[in-house]
Amino acid sequence: MIMRRFTSILCMILVLLASTSCKTSTSAAASDRGLHPDEVFTVTDDDIANETWRINSTIKGEWNYNGPSVDVSGKNLLAGIGKPITKSKFKKKLKNAFKKIGLDKMRPQFTFNQDGTCAIKLLGKSLKGTYNYNPDQDKIQIKWHGMPVSARLKRDGNKKLHITFDADRFLSLLTLAGNFSDNSAIKTLSKLMENYEDVMVGFELKK
Repeated sequence: MIMRRFTSILCMILVLLASTSCKTSTSAAASDRGLHPDEVFTVTDDDIANETWRINSTIKGEWNYNGPSVDVSGKNLLAGIGKPITKSKFKKKLKNAFKKIGLDKMRPQFTFNQDGTCAIKLLGKSLKGTYNYNPDQDKIQIKWHGMPVSARLKRDGNKKLHITFDADRFLSLLTLAGNFSDNSAIKTLSKLMENYEDVMVGFELKK
């Protein structure tokens, strides 16, 4: 019995010595770098700001309309738009609809600044706001006058971006930006997109 107690006490002493040694080592390493031990694993506001600045640098600049872009947000589509040939046909119809709205003449332009501000020219209207970009999820949230609009943003090399929106949000965005005396073009576009499920529509942008 005495032997067992002695062994238990010895084990506890060894664990405490190992723990103390580890803390001393960490403190020494932190001291060598001029850091307090409590600061070693601290993420500061400056760290977050620097990371945001780095992420924004990957899309900063002026991006101009290069054509329609189509993406899918779900697994199954009513008309099989996930198939390349069907997707190609849909993009062709979408391009014709964009022409009727006037997007080929008043070409959309997106400018993303590294400080998180952005400017968008769409159908003759200039919209300024802020954005939050998450490259890991290919998502971007843009805010105009406090109103958030979520979209999918995919980089295509260093010279192209694809920004796509849910169909309803895309139509709302066009309606907000455009001064349509006759909204037949919007109705045509709406009719085209309502035949498809989980479709995301937007722009291919080129630097």
